Amino acid sequence: MRLNSVILNTMRRGAIRLSLLGVLCLATCLTSCESLYDDQSDCRSGIALRFVYDYHMEPGANAFPANVDCVTVLVFDQKSGNYVTQFTETSDVLRSESYRMDLLLEPGKYHLVVYGGLACDHPTFDFTPDFNAAQQRANSDYTKDDILVSLPLENGVSAKQLHDIEERTGGLFYGTLDITVTDDDRSKNDFRVETVNLMKDTNNIQVILQEIANPDKMNVDDYNFYIIDDNFILNGYNKPVHIATEAFQPMYLPYHTENRITGYVEYKGQNGALLTEDEQRPVQVACAEFSTSRLLMEHLPTARLVITSRTDKDDDGNDRLIIDIPLITYLTAIRGFGDTWIKDDQEFLDRQSRWTLMFFLQRNAWVSTRIAVNSWVVRINNAEL
Repeated sequence: MRLNSVILNTMRRGAIRLSLLGVLCLATCLTSCESLYDDQSDCRSGIALRFVYDYHMEPGANAFPANVDCVTVLVFDQKSGNYVTQFTETSDVLRSESYRMDLLLEPGKYHLVVYGGLACDHPTFDFTPDFNAAQQRANSDYTKDDILVSLPLENGVSAKQLHDIEERTGGLFYGTLDITVTDDDRSKNDFRVETVNLMKDTNNIQVILQEIANPDKMNVDDYNFYIIDDNFILNGYNKPVHIATEAFQPMYLPYHTENRITGYVEYKGQNGALLTEDEQRPVQVACAEFSTSRLLMEHLPTARLVITSRTDKDDDGNDRLIIDIPLITYLTAIRGFGDTWIKDDQEFLDRQSRWTLMFFLQRNAWVSTRIAVNSWVVRINNAEL
């Protein structure tokens, strides 16, 4: 009886050893990516790309998950500059901060050009037809220098009509990164995390008109709103490709206009008593919203906001000019009010993507002594605009 117990315990200990050995063998088989067999489908290795958008007015907060619904990664060989491949993601996984895009690449040095917003269902930007055609050719036939992304001008870049974005979805985000994939990255079951930092290229500009003399008479339909800026096409270096000529000046039209009630006039009646709500006049403002491409300091002399009146005519019978100001001058005028940590005006333009400009009119003429930009009042000392 005792001999049987010893044999049984010995068998049990042997079974445990065999089981542990089997687990170790199984773990080794599952994690090793250096198998002699060709099939390594269980081995996942390479670069895990993390996307960060914190180049805004609240640095440190990664706003990528909340702002980017699709991402495209173009991969170029660093040495030759030639296109290698691309990776795209359009699903809801982008909404998670923990998302990483797996880049399965052969060992080598690569330059990545990353766009957010191009692969969505209704993008504001798209690759130009020239670049789309280049992608149909052999990989070695195009490089980063061939990249062109554009807002959809009517009939292409040669259009002479005004551009109107009817549907605003997301925006365009841009970033670059150089990476090196080593043999070690391809021989272990692991992904090395690399981070690409993005900036936002699209801007939302809201223009508001308020009439001081007759605050309830303002009507947005009485005005034409334009933004003149030659920034519709951006190249692979995130710089504008100029298309303006003496005969053609690209312009933006507002994608949305509306009249908005902002309050009521508070004043006393003839007998000194406060007017009732029924007697008070509403303060109505005219609002126009634009979506534009990247704003640049180099366009300081040429980018302009123009507003004309449809109801008042000049001596030649044309819509009378109400406002014509250098746009970049006024947008950058508010830098410094708590933004001293920003190194220069171009960084300020790139970090700030939402703008509000408010103009005060006196009997349909601009009271050109001040303008409210975002929450700051800019006083105008030089009447030469």
